[in-house]
Amino acid sequence: MNVLASRIRGSEDVLDVVSREAPTRRELRAARDRQRGYSINVKQIVLAFAVEFVIIGLILTNTLLMVAQLPDATTAKIIQAMLFPIAMAMVELARVPLAIAVRTQTSWNIKLASLLGVLCAVAVTSNSLYSIGASSFTPRLEDTHKKDSQIKELEDRQQQFKSQIEAAREEMDRRERERNAAVSAVQSLQAQLAQQKPQDCAVVTVAPNPAAPPGTPSSTRQVCRENPLIKRLDSEISIARTRSNDAEAALRQAQDQYSKVANDKGLREIQEQITKATTENRESIFQSQLHSLAAMIFGVDPNNVTPDQIKRVEFYLIFVSSIAAALSSTLIAMTAVRRIRVAETDPSIELPDEAMTYLFGPLLVALRQEAREAVNTAMKDGAGLKGAAQ
Repeated sequence: MNVLASRIRGSEDVLDVVSREAPTRRELRAARDRQRGYSINVKQIVLAFAVEFVIIGLILTNTLLMVAQLPDATTAKIIQAMLFPIAMAMVELARVPLAIAVRTQTSWNIKLASLLGVLCAVAVTSNSLYSIGASSFTPRLEDTHKKDSQIKELEDRQQQFKSQIEAAREEMDRRERERNAAVSAVQSLQAQLAQQKPQDCAVVTVAPNPAAPPGTPSSTRQVCRENPLIKRLDSEISIARTRSNDAEAALRQAQDQYSKVANDKGLREIQEQITKATTENRESIFQSQLHSLAAMIFGVDPNNVTPDQIKRVEFYLIFVSSIAAALSSTLIAMTAVRRIRVAETDPSIELPDEAMTYLFGPLLVALRQEAREAVNTAMKDGAGLKGAAQ
């Protein structure tokens, strides 16, 4: 009987404890959410802030690396370069609270102001991510640009060699024409000399000597003189031969110079270097994402993609990706807020303590009274049975 009494008293104590038990933390949070009309997914908010901190870290790291690559980087320049990105980082952090305010504020003026702040933060994020994207594609583009510059330099050197060969050929042709002209002049003068008579002879009438007797007839005789053109032609032929010999020597020198330039090993080495650099450049272009994407968009061979096409593809690719990344992290914060629609007859509505006491107080009193009467009856019955047994 004592055991039964203790159980009944324990039940009574449990009823007292249940009647006095405080609401749990989940119940309090649910009541708060119902009261304000929305709930917030804490995990999504943490994820949104984590994305913000990662973006901020990438922005600051990218700026630090860019400044550190300067040839005259100093501590003062690094600090000065980091000031603006840090200020933009603060704007990044404001994006999540502003996105939440768009969903939670009830005033349309505040909603529009918050939305404007979100758009400004998205613009800042897009600009920062564009800088990071450009830096990401820069190493590959720098590799292709270096290969292009190397090929251009080798082609310029090759063109210089070709220009030297062409100049040597032109000089050789000019010397050959001069030699041919000198030889032709000698041959022409020799032909003229062959056509001249060695002497110019003529019959001359000689008057009789005054001391001769009268009536002495005049006599005739042949007088021969050396042809003056022969001496002049000999002199001209000697000068022409000297010129011809000089022209021949100049021609041989020009031919030697042309042979030396045309057979120079440097030209062959440059051609081999151009072939090697062209192969490396082709491999570098095939490994470049921007070249492949530009070739696919414009329908050309990757080797024929122009720098203007590369820049256009790079701009749209990085710009659209930056905006998409900024909006996606913003949407994480905005979708973390869920509206709660409370029905007019919500069964989970809580009543004040006074109303609970008014409604269920008599019931608890009646239960306690019944429990006491049951205990007293059990004790009396136990005492009667004990006396009868004695």
